[in-house]
Order: sequence, then C-alpha cells, then structure tokens
Amino acid sequence: MEEEEEEEVEIRDWAGMPSDALFAVFGKLDVADILAGAGRACRAWRRLADGDAALWRRLDMTHHGDILETEEAEAMARAAVDRAAGTLQSFCADTFVTDALLAYISSRASLLKSLQLSLCDEVSNEALAEAVKGFPQLEELDITFCSLNSNVCESVGRACPRLKSFRLNERWTMLQRGFAAFEGMDDDTGALGIASSMPELRDLQLIGNNLTNVGLAAILDNCPRLESLDVRRCCNLQMDDAMRSKCARIRNLRLPQDSISDFKYRAYIASSDDYPGSDFEVDVYDDLLDVVTDEEDAEFDDMDDYLDEAGSDADMYDDVFGDV
Repeated sequence: MEEEEEEEVEIRDWAGMPSDALFAVFGKLDVADILAGAGRACRAWRRLADGDAALWRRLDMTHHGDILETEEAEAMARAAVDRAAGTLQSFCADTFVTDALLAYISSRASLLKSLQLSLCDEVSNEALAEAVKGFPQLEELDITFCSLNSNVCESVGRACPRLKSFRLNERWTMLQRGFAAFEGMDDDTGALGIASSMPELRDLQLIGNNLTNVGLAAILDNCPRLESLDVRRCCNLQMDDAMRSKCARIRNLRLPQDSISDFKYRAYIASSDDYPGSDFEVDVYDDLLDVVTDEEDAEFDDMDDYLDEAGSDADMYDDVFGDV
C-alpha cells in the first residue's frame, strides 16, 4: 500500500517552469526578493533574473531603506539598474537614495519616464538638477518630504520638457503656520520656476509649499493644460473670489484647508488641527500610522542598542553585490 502512495506523489520540476509563467511570478516580487532569493534558487531562475531586462523596467524599492541597511539597499538598486540595461522606465524609492545613486541612475536610464522619491534626506538640489539632465523622457516626478526645496523647479522643467506630473511636497509645521504672516515665510521661487518651464503639466501637487497668490496665478496663467492642482497646507494662499475664479477651470482642485486624510504621508505633517496639543513621531511603515509616544520611543532606542550589538546582515549580500 505504501508503494502505491509513493508512486502517486507528484514531483514538481520548478526549474522547468515555462519562462512566461516564471516571468509572471517574478513580476510580483520586489527587488530584494529576486536579487537575494528567487534569482539565486537555480540556474534557470538565475538566467531569467540576470538576462531579461524587461523584468527590471519598473523598480519599486519603497520601504527597502527601512528593511535593509542603506549600503545594502543602494547596492541592490545599482544591480537592478544594471540589469535593466538601459530600459528602465520607472524608479520609486524612499529614505536610502543618495546623490551618488541618483547620478548612477541618471547615467544609465535615459528612457526613464517616472521618478518618485520620498523621505530622501541625502539628495541635494544640485544633485537632482544634474541628474534630471539624463532623463529627457521624464513625464512624472514626485518629490515628497525630501531635503529638496523649490529652487530646483526651474532646472527640472528645463531639463524635462515632457513633464506632465510634478509633485514637490514639503512639511508645513505648526511653527511655520504660526509665523506665516511674517516677512520671509513666503516664497514664490518654485511657483515661478514651474510657470516658466513646465507648460505641459496636467497634474501638480505642492502640499506645504510657501507660494503666494502671485506664484499660483503665474502657474495658472502659464500651464494651460493643468487639470489637477493640490495646494493643501499652502497657508500663504488667500483663496479670495479672484483666485477662486482663476482656479475654476481646474477639474480636480484641493485647497489649503482641505483634508489630507487621503495623503499617504499625512502623519508626517505636524498640524494643530490634526494632532492638537502634542509633539509626535510617526512610523510611516505601519499601515495604521500609529502615533509613537515618548515611552514607546524609549523602547525603540533599546531595540536599536540590541541591533547594534547583534551586527548587520550585510555579509549575506557580499557574494551578489560585492562588485557593484
């Protein structure tokens, strides 16, 4: 009886999966899963991971900077860009991107159409202005809560004439709101840069920007194809009758006082309206966007000490990324 049961056991040859089926499976994995896992399972899988550039045309490395050390995440990004072999069309990442990595992508991805960076404090205005020169096909640029400021807008527009969607979101804190009326807290540099260099814009998001009515009017006058405009938390704007009339043609309009409940990074905006009476820090990778209290923060510090003593897992990637 046991011999009959053994004969009925189906033996699966995973290495022999049809290439189209394997491609579909790989397409659902993220960069780390392929480079450090599935792409190393067997020769057939490695051939697909190494040799099919189409697999790497769209790279979403969001949250990798939270899971991996910065050096590991950057090494993976470089390896993935190399495997795209000049066909990269979309790159999305947060926290770990640096000036050096952005320059690396710029030199190898002239077909890039979409670039999304969030919470990247190691990217400078100068580096972005230089990098976008290598993206003449760029149609979408999303910069959210990075170290960049509005001074880069004109450089981006001049280098990327096909730009249709532009997002430059900044933190608008309670301190800024309290002093917005004082000299120096308003700045139309970015708005005027957009107006002078991005005539093809359809979608514009400037959450937390310091622009005034002058800057917004310039955008509306010089971006005739604009369909979606988001200026939430732009507290220097005065939405009087004249400005509302100018905005009337915009199909999707979000005004300074509109709710930010649908904004992915809403918990990073310190607002007395949303979180009255307390300072807070947020773990953006928690789907519930819980507010981290001081007591919990102390627990995280203890965990950091433990991780420092335990060491890093970087060695496990050395054989794959050592030459990157």
